[in-house]
Amino acid sequence: MLEDLIVYTPMYVTFIWGVILLFTKYENNRAKFFLGIFMFAAFLLYLSHAVFFNHNTSVYTSFDPIYIFAALCVYPLYFWYIKLLTVETSIRLYNLRMLIPAIVLSLTSFIFYQIMSEEEITDYVYGFLLGHKEVLSDTPVVQLQKINYTIVRIVFGLQVIVFFIYGKKLISNYNTKIANFYSNLESKSLLWVKFFFYSLIITAVMSTVFNIIGRSAFAESNLLLLIPSAIFSILMFFIGQIGSMQNHTVTDLERDSLSHQAAGTRKYSNEQLANKLTDLFTEKNIYKNPELKITDVSQLLGTNRTYVSELINSDFACSFVEFVNRYRFNEAKRLLNDVEPEVFTLNDISEHAGFGSLGTFIRVFRQFEGVTPGKYRETLNVQRTYESKSSAKAEI
Repeated sequence: MLEDLIVYTPMYVTFIWGVILLFTKYENNRAKFFLGIFMFAAFLLYLSHAVFFNHNTSVYTSFDPIYIFAALCVYPLYFWYIKLLTVETSIRLYNLRMLIPAIVLSLTSFIFYQIMSEEEITDYVYGFLLGHKEVLSDTPVVQLQKINYTIVRIVFGLQVIVFFIYGKKLISNYNTKIANFYSNLESKSLLWVKFFFYSLIITAVMSTVFNIIGRSAFAESNLLLLIPSAIFSILMFFIGQIGSMQNHTVTDLERDSLSHQAAGTRKYSNEQLANKLTDLFTEKNIYKNPELKITDVSQLLGTNRTYVSELINSDFACSFVEFVNRYRFNEAKRLLNDVEPEVFTLNDISEHAGFGSLGTFIRVFRQFEGVTPGKYRETLNVQRTYESKSSAKAEI
């Protein structure tokens, strides 16, 4: 019972998420739909693992090529999914080239199995895959199958490194794009981007370690098998959970950008633009709009949004969201200092200052002040009480 739970849990998790995500309407969210495809590839991988760890040797020849195909598909598909989140607005078939190693090496393994005799298959499965040293036969075709298996492990390791590097780059670039376009990241959220980045790191490290160790090391020990099973079950569950909640992608970013494409052509010097930008925020308080975008600012200034973005990045040395949040923070701090707690709750202050939610307000306030707004207000109240008592004593 325990062994079945250990072996099958990653398989159940990926299958359930695959079904849920593939029910997403393709046109509504291509990335989420594609995550369902990734989950089914992962399901095939864990199904192959289940066959191996349950010692179903009679079907190894059928499932070993499936294992190779699935193992060499998961990281390309994961990277493809990240591309759909960050740079691609449609599923582009040229990405299929990333699956060429999976197709070639799994097909090669299948062909070798067809050529091998029953005795050679037994020698390969028991002597090599299961690590039974007493099986010594090593014919040329068995050697070729071993070489193919070694190449699979090398390619897998290279995939982990390459897709990690490029995945990190895509996520970092997208992170910068949304921070320079939106003033409220609540519904777009950097959290999911960071989560996928960190999950990619963890799965990459774990996969590489287990790939180097080899499956046979876990075949005879439930305790050892519990480690990768628990790690991948948890990771796949949270990847599915966060992925199912993510509704904002690069498609939405491009649509929002195009909807305000008719930009002004007014030219300013950097100093003039900086002054006009500051006036918009200090006199018209446009930061109080929680859904303020840089395109809104550029329209009010009658100039190009790229021009405004570059000015904020260079002259103010921050992103658009940081620039806007500085004004929101200052307004919130002013209210905390000037208004009694019974007049304005923290939620009231958050809305009045233009934050998209109380959670964002708390996060941004802590980022600028070093403490939460609640703690800051507490300290203020203590100071006011102390000053009041000191004043009362002085009068006596």
